[in-house]
Amino acid sequence: MTAAIPPMGTIGVLGGIGPQATMDFVARVHRVAREVVPQHGNEGYPPIVTVYMRHPPVVVDAEALPVKPLALDPRLLDADRRLGAWADLIVIPSNTPHFFLDQIREAAGCAVVSMIDAAVEALRSRVADVVGLVGLGIPQIYADRFASEGLRVVTASEDPRAALDRAIIRLMEGAETDADRAAARAAVDEVRAAGAPVTVLGCTEIPLLMGDATDADDLVNPGQLLAEAAVRLALESS
Repeated sequence: MTAAIPPMGTIGVLGGIGPQATMDFVARVHRVAREVVPQHGNEGYPPIVTVYMRHPPVVVDAEALPVKPLALDPRLLDADRRLGAWADLIVIPSNTPHFFLDQIREAAGCAVVSMIDAAVEALRSRVADVVGLVGLGIPQIYADRFASEGLRVVTASEDPRAALDRAIIRLMEGAETDADRAAARAAVDEVRAAGAPVTVLGCTEIPLLMGDATDADDLVNPGQLLAEAAVRLALESS
């Protein structure tokens, strides 16, 4: 007899800020669901509604540079409200919008899961006071939070960071090369060599650049943690 499929709440994905990363995230949700939910045809997965944003998450100037101080693009909040009408919980597989999580939660009218909180929770289970961090530039949303947790942050030096930045943008464009994949590995390896016992992949494109190497025990992938939290909360919110 086939095991009963439990009811599940609907996951809203506020995505598209990194198109490939959003597709990767939804695939991760499905893989997690296969591990914890009985499967029967297409029924063993949480309902998912995904919005693909086709613009930066923040207001930018004529040269596509973020306007300071940072402000959310109103179109993101509009999409957030629409998702909130459909979903029981919302996730954002992109880091920058987490600067504005309070605004996003207020607009959504439902639970919005923090990818940053998921990463911090994972680090608490590790015995370390130093954490490596790689991302687009220096991901300040993580750096500030880790500092508030009493963690010393180690990042890559300028040249490897610049090469990784270029690789991330090319992956967003669907034009990444072997050199770009090597740039991601090089940035992570430099941080490891600097003494970081655990490194957070602070950009959702980096796991796509690193492939199977992402599964190393000393790496924390917030996107994977977010997928696991989304499935768990979908089961709890039904």
